[in-house]
Amino acid sequence: MPRRSTEREESFSTLEGTRGEMRCAREPELHVLYASPLDQRIPQINIQGEVDLLQDSLRKANCRMNISVGAATTKSFAQLLTLAQSAGSIILHLSVHVVNAESNVGIVFENDFGGAHILYRPQLEELLGNGEQLEGLSFVFINGCSSESIAALLVEAGCHLVIATRGKVYDVAATVFTQQFYYALGSQVSVRSAFESAQQVLRVDPDPKVKASADMFVLFGQHAARSQTLPRRPMQVHESADGQSGLRSESWDLGASGCLPPRVEDYIDRSSVLCDILRNFESSSGKPARRACILSGPEGIGKTVAAIELAHFASSPGRIFSRNVLYVSIDGRPDLANVIQGISQSLVSRQLLANASRSQKDVLLALQQIDQTRSRYLLLLDDHSGAVRASPQVQSLLSNMLETVRNLSLVVCSRDHVYESLGPCKCVNVPLGALTDAQSAELFLKRIHRPLRPCDLDHGAQSQGNLTKTEGILQKLAKHPVLRQIGGNPGQVNAICQRVTPQLKSLWDLCSTQWQRLESVTTSVVRSMSFDFETRNPNIQNESRLMRRMSDDLDEHQSSLQLTRKMSIDGVHAEPLVRMMSLDGAPLARMMSVDETQATENGIDQF
Repeated sequence: MPRRSTEREESFSTLEGTRGEMRCAREPELHVLYASPLDQRIPQINIQGEVDLLQDSLRKANCRMNISVGAATTKSFAQLLTLAQSAGSIILHLSVHVVNAESNVGIVFENDFGGAHILYRPQLEELLGNGEQLEGLSFVFINGCSSESIAALLVEAGCHLVIATRGKVYDVAATVFTQQFYYALGSQVSVRSAFESAQQVLRVDPDPKVKASADMFVLFGQHAARSQTLPRRPMQVHESADGQSGLRSESWDLGASGCLPPRVEDYIDRSSVLCDILRNFESSSGKPARRACILSGPEGIGKTVAAIELAHFASSPGRIFSRNVLYVSIDGRPDLANVIQGISQSLVSRQLLANASRSQKDVLLALQQIDQTRSRYLLLLDDHSGAVRASPQVQSLLSNMLETVRNLSLVVCSRDHVYESLGPCKCVNVPLGALTDAQSAELFLKRIHRPLRPCDLDHGAQSQGNLTKTEGILQKLAKHPVLRQIGGNPGQVNAICQRVTPQLKSLWDLCSTQWQRLESVTTSVVRSMSFDFETRNPNIQNESRLMRRMSDDLDEHQSSLQLTRKMSIDGVHAEPLVRMMSLDGAPLARMMSVDETQATENGIDQF
């Protein structure tokens, strides 16, 4: 077995034999496959920044190789392996997440509508086949944490050179290593020399975390890496004659993303909604693809933010609307002329129309060019004015577009549902719901203008000192009246965060009158009931547990007035209530079932 490995490495290094001569005549191609699915459990990969880094490193090394970029799906990965088997000289840069579950390793790919699709070792082994197709891979760079086991699998399947990591690597360290490695490789040094050079740069970095990451990178195939280099005149990668790339990947082009609004800061994940929209446009499941979706929700719920994320995601290279999303924001009057003007300006920015026009005919003629490109386009209308719902003329325009341009799909952001069909197309309504309590707390912490203080969460607590972000702090903040009164509306969260400045004494000052009254009432009841609980019954640890038992109306999102009526805490009835509840400690504890075991099982200790 060792002898066979040596022969394969020597054959690869010298490119001898018939197969080697064929591949030697072909210049290498750098293919970037990335997977950054719409899944809130998986961090998003900044693929644009990564490809920019690769381009910049090769350009500085005077290496003019084009970079072909595509989404990593099982289909694109299999097609790349087939291309490597037939053509050879393929460099694969694989930017993915690696998962390890119960001693089973897997790669996180994307499915056809942007969701996560994990291939574990048995599926990967089947996809890799007998290994002959991997011999056409010059080397593989796996840019993902804990990818050593995936590299070993590729080597076992026949790949000669693989770069991977043996644990969690900081993003900064990965960036520094990647930049130096490709710069050195583009400068005609061997793969091994480029690898060692990148490690050396990490070892002298002033950041201790980056310095410690140097030995986290590993190189499989040390012998072959000594002599493997890039040719001096790499040729450019061209698409096929019909303009389509078999791998559904293209040379990187920032022009398309430059026509979209920038992504917002502090985005709160809405992956499930975006997946629901894209699933409607995909026909791989056997069902015919839909062509019109309505993203609906009240003002401030985050439709614009979700639409911008959808535009950037869907237009990334290799995805369903690769580089072909037209984003149009409709403000002002809800009339036809306003909509036509917005669409025409978007067409001008994408060079599909020479000059902005108010003519419906000009817009339709420009859109008809889409069918000639054989590419799918998405028109995303962010309808702030409500024109699509209110204007029959606008609905007629959109119907004409969908009827005459078969490769055009439509997403409309609307405050109201739209049930009327647009030409031959049913409108699929996808509602955008409110943020969860945890999401509201997360967004709140990102947008406020000063750290939280103890007095922000507890009445009467000290106003000095800053609280650090912990799970307990997030849980407590999620139940705070200042957020509960907002009801998960991100627009209102942003608005109230603008008032959380160093001058604000406490978050309680931002609560509405109703919520302030409720909090005052609840506190008064607890104080009235806290007569020697700790001395009469040691199972009663603190008054917060009792308050938690009595706050069912808060958890059920019912009004403070209802809780006030139930407990009859006003000036007239306060004294009778205290007398009615003034049992001795032991019977009262039994009646309220606040023994320590039950309290722990119910999770009350967390509060």
